[in-house]
Amino acid sequence: MNVVYASNENYVRHMAASMVSLFEQNQKRRKLTVYVFSIGIRKESQMLLENMAGGYGRRIRWVELGDIREQFDFGIDTGGFDVSTMARLFVGRLLPAQVQRVLYLDCDTVVVRPLGRLWNTDLGENIIGAVMEPTIYQAVRQEIGLRDSEPYINAGVLLIDLRRWRESGAEKKLLDFYRKKGGSLFACDQDIINGVLKGQICFLPPCYNFFTNYRYFSYRELVRQSKSYRAVGRKRLIQAKRCPAILHFAGDERPWVAGNFNHYRKFYERALELTPWAGTPREGGREAYMLAYHLMNYLTVLCPPARRLISKSLGMRAVNARKGRRNGGEKEQTKQSGGSTDFGKEQILVLLAAYQGAIYIAEQLDSILAQTVPRIRILISDDGSTDGTREILEYYQRKYPGQIRLCHRVKQGIFQDRDLEVPAPAMNFFWLLSQEEADYVLLCDQDDVWHPQKVEKLLARMHEMEEENVPALVFSDMEVVDAALNRISPSFFAYSQCHPERTSLSEILVENPVTGGTLMMNRFLQRLVTEPPKACFMHDWWIALCASCFGRISCVKEPLSQYRQHGGNTLGARHTGSMEDLWERGRRQKEVEENYQRMFQQAAAFGMRFGRQLSASQKRILHEFLALPRRTAAERLLSILKYRYFKSSCLQTLAQCATIPGTALPERKHAPGKNKGEEKWLTGR
Repeated sequence: MNVVYASNENYVRHMAASMVSLFEQNQKRRKLTVYVFSIGIRKESQMLLENMAGGYGRRIRWVELGDIREQFDFGIDTGGFDVSTMARLFVGRLLPAQVQRVLYLDCDTVVVRPLGRLWNTDLGENIIGAVMEPTIYQAVRQEIGLRDSEPYINAGVLLIDLRRWRESGAEKKLLDFYRKKGGSLFACDQDIINGVLKGQICFLPPCYNFFTNYRYFSYRELVRQSKSYRAVGRKRLIQAKRCPAILHFAGDERPWVAGNFNHYRKFYERALELTPWAGTPREGGREAYMLAYHLMNYLTVLCPPARRLISKSLGMRAVNARKGRRNGGEKEQTKQSGGSTDFGKEQILVLLAAYQGAIYIAEQLDSILAQTVPRIRILISDDGSTDGTREILEYYQRKYPGQIRLCHRVKQGIFQDRDLEVPAPAMNFFWLLSQEEADYVLLCDQDDVWHPQKVEKLLARMHEMEEENVPALVFSDMEVVDAALNRISPSFFAYSQCHPERTSLSEILVENPVTGGTLMMNRFLQRLVTEPPKACFMHDWWIALCASCFGRISCVKEPLSQYRQHGGNTLGARHTGSMEDLWERGRRQKEVEENYQRMFQQAAAFGMRFGRQLSASQKRILHEFLALPRRTAAERLLSILKYRYFKSSCLQTLAQCATIPGTALPERKHAPGKNKGEEKWLTGR
């Protein structure tokens, strides 16, 4: 039997307790080799462990990893979990080639019964064997691409077929998945394993990885939280509660914390007494919390919905608290290296959609890399440039491998070109939004230049106005400059007669105050706007609509970037609101009519996507807006005044009465099986 642990110095005594319980319960097994992936375990501790193992006639083989972060060619954020757990991702590479099967155990496990039957489990064609964890947060499952019907496993106990692991290239797949997720997931390596190896997992009985707080959960409650748990069966769960083989002290009620009431604590205490760390005092200072946690366990028995509510509201806070305690050393290290710690450990992602941008794109990338906020990652999609843009991007990716990643749009499925329904630049941004998720996401034009404190100031405003679990958007003013960065206007808002405070639904339906290259959105808004709509004028307008209806919008009225004007701008800045501007619009009547048509198609698509989620007043505003093309000029004026479909200037607002074409929405017939309720959004009827 080959068993693997991964630990640093902080977890040595817990690993010792687990290891000695392994030796105690498997004394009849002739061959038992323990491998330890060491992340800085001291020599003194190693000697104590070796002497302990020698007393059972066993030997420990050490694999020193040092700083495990160096095993990754990109930055990682474990979110408060100890980084040593990441070592299991490299098990195929770190163990000798002749090792074909291995049992991985977390340090906070205790072996209660012999493991011969577990070791001899037939994994079939699967790569690993593991136990289901039905109580994982639904958001975690969604983030790694698990459907409701697909089980999620706990990685604290893994039976691994190393031959299949190596032959399938599992390590590369795991790392590629983690890189795609920006080096940050809720449960780190456990989420990676679930996301990559789904469909290749043999599900073990719960007795082989029994979470001690599951004692208080009924079989019915666990099935309610994950229907896939039906495959376990009530009998196996009851058996695991009464006679576990491996205990996993994974909850907060851990036996080494003073004041804990863990029902299974005696197994840990007995094991610890057989180690060189016998008599180590418990960790104090959390007695009141231990009492509250134990009462919550009893609440689980009496009223499971109450436990679910508490877990949902407080579970993530507990992780954040753990993150603060464990990452103190990392913050100090960042401070010593000259990095900023003002904004904690937020994941900040910049999305750059490129096309034929060779002239300006390097200057833009340099301005992002020079931001005062550290750890900013850049995800770039080039949409088929032929002017040398890709070569420039590939150079920057090689130069900044952990910070810049190229992920060019695959023009298939929902991300294929749709002409004017969703312009190519917008589709490129929707593609990027679907590829990675982060705490905060910024959109980036290829030809602008950012001021060094742009991200810092947007993030500060975001922290001021953001509410928990609510979509939020922050944007800023810009300087308007020419191709050579000579100033045209110190303020885009002033130059274009834009009023950034006009962010109500009725106002954003007719005019977008949010320029994509200036905005920052939080994770909850990103999730809302990831999938491309049926139609939109441009991606930033669609995002602003979503934020207006379902979240909050705030503006930093300070220029934080230079908005370059040149012959290749997709839209560009216009000096609007004057009689000259209206006259100029009259000369391009066909373009104006096409823009109106796209604007109404965007509103109809918004209604189709989110109609059921809108409030009654929002539905009324949207219905009346879609009805404007069918109104007379006088009727339009009354609707505009009543529902406040106001543009930036009075002239533009009044001009709508005459310039909105009477057929802004094309005639559409019901396709077979089409929902006629949705069709109402297209006609306003």
